[in-house]
Amino acid sequence: MSVKALLIFVVVAFLVSLLFVLLGMLLSHRRVKRTKVLTFECGQKPFEWRTLQFPIQYFPYLLVYVVYAVIAILVLVSLFYIFETPDALMRVTIFLAILAFSSVFVSINLKRLIQGI
Repeated sequence: MSVKALLIFVVVAFLVSLLFVLLGMLLSHRRVKRTKVLTFECGQKPFEWRTLQFPIQYFPYLLVYVVYAVIAILVLVSLFYIFETPDALMRVTIFLAILAFSSVFVSINLKRLIQGI
């Protein structure tokens, strides 16, 4: 029963997000303003004009954020799995421990990762 409810939730969430994107496209201004395309960093105007909107040095942080978002979804799904089969608690705990140690490793080596890009 919970798989059916989860599937319905995913479909409804997709349809609602698609509806909001389409409404945004229909109701938005067609003309692009100069202030919309300017780069804005930490509450200050940038020192120089940049054509790149997303600086590459922030890319590893984006990857870490995406990984944590996926981990959060996996934790939520694993909680449903634990409630259905309580003997799976050890496997899920080992899985989450591996994810925790890997995230600590990434956070320690993040500066080297940024310099490598």
